[in-house]
Amino acid sequence: MKFIYQPYLRIPRIILYLIVVDVCLQLINAEFTLQLNFQMLEHGYRDYEISSMIGNRYLSVLLCALPLALWVKGRRLKPFILAGSILSPLVALLLILAIHIHNSELVRILMTAWGITFSLVQVLAMPYTLLNGSKDTETESIALFFAAGNLTMIICGAFNWLLPHLHPFFSVECLLVLFSLVAFVGVFYARRLPDQEVPGTRIPLANVHTDYDWPLIVRALLPTFMIAFGAGFTIPIINLFFHYVHGMNAENFSLMNVFAFVLVTTGAFLVPHIKARWGYKFSITFFQAASILVLFVLGTTEWYSSWQGAIIVAVVAFTIRQPLMNIAAPMTSELTMKYVGEKNREIISALNAAIWSGSWFASAQIFAILREGGLSYSNIIFITVGFYIIGVAWYYWLIGDYERRTGQAA
Repeated sequence: MKFIYQPYLRIPRIILYLIVVDVCLQLINAEFTLQLNFQMLEHGYRDYEISSMIGNRYLSVLLCALPLALWVKGRRLKPFILAGSILSPLVALLLILAIHIHNSELVRILMTAWGITFSLVQVLAMPYTLLNGSKDTETESIALFFAAGNLTMIICGAFNWLLPHLHPFFSVECLLVLFSLVAFVGVFYARRLPDQEVPGTRIPLANVHTDYDWPLIVRALLPTFMIAFGAGFTIPIINLFFHYVHGMNAENFSLMNVFAFVLVTTGAFLVPHIKARWGYKFSITFFQAASILVLFVLGTTEWYSSWQGAIIVAVVAFTIRQPLMNIAAPMTSELTMKYVGEKNREIISALNAAIWSGSWFASAQIFAILREGGLSYSNIIFITVGFYIIGVAWYYWLIGDYERRTGQAA
């Protein structure tokens, strides 16, 4: 096991501080993923209303990610990261309150605000790492970001299952508040980031259309768009699928995620070794293709949900799919950064965030329309499968194009 973890000990301390900041905000994100939909159900919102409101969060990131990246390029990133570490938990608490009092307009506004404050760290973390970290540990740093983020799902899931069994005080709403408060710890570590940074190369706004390599950027973003748009139909509402199709409550959904993300986190630590042994082409294609197959199996469980064993098939499929898809994520992020080159890193990071959020916003709105029209969850999941297949095929082409351009095996 030492050969797996030894390289991570060489990651610079300032990058570890940034990872802690990210983890604190990911605690909110994980808890929102696991529990926020259930809180909204408890307060009378329907599934299509929930999906529509969640879409505001993704729309806000879509609108602010690119302007943020253009504005901060060549500037110090610490002030923006510090602002995100303070504002994101604060807005999260206000959002929970707005849901509690069933103020739908305020919920939409705060969903938007939370997306903006969360993106201050999410959009800038990768450029900060590549600028201020060690070149020798780039792969390990990226993998640790993903592993640490996945760890928050384990922590939240475990406490979501355990604490309500210990005392009825720990309701869904109480747990949402608890993790939002814990996230303020990130402020301490954001302040410990050094004031002196390695700045990116400044590009005047007037030269944006000429100084970035837009053909490379567009080609690199197309598979991300396909996978992100497909994922938007399924990932934000998967707890609703388990609730309506298989009758699963919030505690058991959280427990299922604990097991899934233990595998995800373990897999994330193995990414550098998987990449070194098999390269991008096999690793990305194999793991993503396998996850698509398992997702298809998950969707089919609605066809035979009345069978007692259907929920077992669904739980096993969900648990296996999570690590398969997430193992590929650090590699596709690193591949994209290498494909577009150093001067395009900030813009590609921002556009990635914008595409994920914009695609999820569009998918959430379409999901709301489809569900209101009576389309089954299984057919919606199959839409995700279709987009995933196109995205994986494009990544395969992208890897080949990278090899042709650089003359190196990926």
